[in-house]
Amino acid sequence: MFRAHSREFDPWFFASHENGRFNLADPNGTCYFAGGLETAVREYYGELVVDTNALSTAAAAMLRVSVVHPPTGAVYAHVSGPGVSHYGITSELTTMGDYAITRAWAERLKDDANGLRYNSRFNPGHESWALFGKAGPAPSLGVEPSRAVDGVAAVTAAGIAVLPDPPRKSSVRLVSDPRT
Repeated sequence: MFRAHSREFDPWFFASHENGRFNLADPNGTCYFAGGLETAVREYYGELVVDTNALSTAAAAMLRVSVVHPPTGAVYAHVSGPGVSHYGITSELTTMGDYAITRAWAERLKDDANGLRYNSRFNPGHESWALFGKAGPAPSLGVEPSRAVDGVAAVTAAGIAVLPDPPRKSSVRLVSDPRT
């Protein structure tokens, strides 16, 4: 499995902030991963790459993709699978922008499952996983450090263009308006 994460954090970090689709409330949290590198990268950047399919070098360099081994024996509620409509779940759960609703579903399901399996919003046809745990880092979970991919390489491998950063203000020479 592939985990896209900020370079400043270890791969296994369970977030509880309000900006994650299925983040649980503190003291619990959620850690996301995907079956493929492209899906992990596209889910990480989300809306930032939808319109342009491009990132600046600086934005790409902030990323790291790690190969992780989720806990064996974990049970995931497949919220995009057949039969979920019987529980009031629609495909909108994995695509809507109102995270208050999606987080409420995660809170409801956390007592019945260790996490969720769902269709990727930003890489249709592929799956993502959300694992529930205690908020914060979980360094004891499995990682293959030798297979980590730096951000620029991961973004490029995901088919997203990496654009040069804009010039620094100090490197731009200002000239008078020739019309005046």
